This record gives sequence, C-alpha cells and structure tokens, in this order.
Amino acid sequence: MSAGPTLIQLRAFVSAAEAGSFGRAAFMLAMSPSSLSESVQALERLYGQSLFRRSSVGLTLTDLGKRALVHARLSLQHSEDFGLVLNEGRALNGLLKVAAYRSLGIHLLPPVLALLRQQHPDLQVHLLDGTSGQSKEHLVQDGRADLAFQELPQETPLRTVPLLQDDYVIVAPPGEGLPPKGWADLCAQPVLVSPSQHDCNERLYAHLHRHLIPGTRVQEIEEDEVMVSMVRHGLRVAIMPRLAVLNIDLTVHPLPTPLTRQLGLILKAGRAGLPHVQAFVRALTHHQQTEAFAQLQQLLHRAQAVH
Repeated sequence: MSAGPTLIQLRAFVSAAEAGSFGRAAFMLAMSPSSLSESVQALERLYGQSLFRRSSVGLTLTDLGKRALVHARLSLQHSEDFGLVLNEGRALNGLLKVAAYRSLGIHLLPPVLALLRQQHPDLQVHLLDGTSGQSKEHLVQDGRADLAFQELPQETPLRTVPLLQDDYVIVAPPGEGLPPKGWADLCAQPVLVSPSQHDCNERLYAHLHRHLIPGTRVQEIEEDEVMVSMVRHGLRVAIMPRLAVLNIDLTVHPLPTPLTRQLGLILKAGRAGLPHVQAFVRALTHHQQTEAFAQLQQLLHRAQAVH
C-alpha cells in the first residue's frame, strides 16, 4: 500500500490555495518557493490528479482541488489537535483562529483577548473577517476557524453558546427625532443595507422582503463606516444592528416590525475540550461576569425597552 500525503505536503497545498501563488505561500511558511512547489507537485503525482491550474497571474484551484481543500484543512487541524492534547498542562502556544462580526469585534472581543494574552502570552490569536460572504459555520466546520461569533442559527450540528440579543434598527441623521409610522414611510426614501451575500443578513433580507413595498430603493454598502458616514451627511437612512451603532452620534429608531438576532459563540463539540479552546471560553466566561459586559447588555436592553 502506498504512503499517504505528508503533513508538509498538505500544509503546502492549503497555504498555496489560500495565498494564490507559490511565492506568497512560501513566504508565509518560511520555505523556498521551489520547495513548496515541489511539495504540491509530489502530492499531485501521488494521486495522479491536478489540484491547481497554473498561469502567469497565479494559481486557481481545480474543481477537485476545491473539494480536496476542505479535507486537507481538517487533516491539518486534527494533527494540530493531537499535539495540543499531548501538550496539555504545558504553557499554551500556537494559533487560535477566531471569526467575528465587526460589531462584536469592537464591543466584545478586546477585553476577552486582553485577558487571554495576560494568562497565555505565547498563544497567538488570529482574527478572521466575519463580514465576508463565507458563513462562519463553514469556517468552523472546515477547520479555517476554531471559534466564531455570529447570529446563532436555529439548527446546527455545532455547539452554541448564547451571549447577547440585539435588534435591527433604522439609523437616521442626527436630530431626526420622528420615527417612521410604518413601512410606507420608510419606503419613501432610499435605504442602505449591508450586502445580501453576507451570511449575517439572511434573516434581515427575508424580513425586508416581507415588509418593504416593491419599488423601494435599496442600496447595498460593503463597509459599515461608509454607511454611517452617508447617513450622517443626510444622504440616506440605513438599517443596521443596534450593536453596530452604539455610541455613534446618529438617531436610532425601531423597525416598524421588530427583528431581533441572538448572538453567540459557535464551535465544534468535539473540540470543546482542547486547551486553547478552553482557555478562550474561560476568558469569555470571566468577561461575562464583569461590569463591562453587564453594561453592554444594559445598553442594548435599555435601548430596546425605550421603543
């Protein structure tokens, strides 16, 4: 029986797929481009299949390469988890990958990461952009993230830890004190929303589809900061999560028909006992018991109660 792929070959394949070129991947892994390229070619020879299409502008995965990438990532994760279990009780090091929405990243993550660094200074934390079109569930399931903060799905094979409830609101320029009396008032002006391909917006777009009058002008804006600036200058109103506009000098109104999201942490149940995952959850649990977390909850609850 022929030997299977080595971890070096799998790591070279995953890095090249993520970087889009052998040169960038080699830099990330502190290898020479020729050595990394040879590792990928050895992997392709082993199975007689091409993983990449090569061109002068870089690498693109073949269809087979796309399917294989998921399993390569999981193989690397399982190998790293094996080492973490055997090193249990020693000083934590290595890399913890966390995906999060921008609003959660601003209001929740910094104190948790500060405590984690204080307790485990050798553990590196890599934050992944949680606003991209890729579902955070998929990031956790295929091994690209160890943990993710997101709106909790109703059904998922992953373990979930509820944290906060947040509602969607209408964001208007400063001084606009009169809320819309109904959806018809809101439909009379252009409305800004973040892009529909963001997985966090699935329920929002379904809600708007049910209530917005056909013909309402909806404009998708990628960056929250740009959306807020456009509202501040009176160009549009926006529909955003309340958490995203806390402590911002804009007028906030409830939606005519409320929509609330449950935010929380998701992770694989089988990885919950790993030392670096446990360390993060302990830091998060500690933060939940602090006055700062209680104040954040009170801000959201008070704002919801006002309306």
